[in-house]
Amino acid sequence: MSYFGYNIKKIRVAKKMNQTDFAKLFGLKRTALGAYEEGRAEAKIDTIIKIADYFDLTLDQLLRKKITVNEIFHFKNYFSLKKV
Repeated sequence: MSYFGYNIKKIRVAKKMNQTDFAKLFGLKRTALGAYEEGRAEAKIDTIIKIADYFDLTLDQLLRKKITVNEIFHFKNYFSLKKV
């Protein structure tokens, strides 16, 4: 099972982008993006790679699990830092 559609929608919403702007960024049609988000279609691998590279995510993050807002914005986990 791929989480690609879920994840691109989560990225788009977190980055406050509408479908049209997100689609234009990657040379897609808005309808194609909607189909990806709803799981009605799968993107070509080159599109998936472009999206992963643009948002500095691994393909594994984009495809195999639900990503978190922390991963989208690359926040560090400050709770795991050593206390002084």
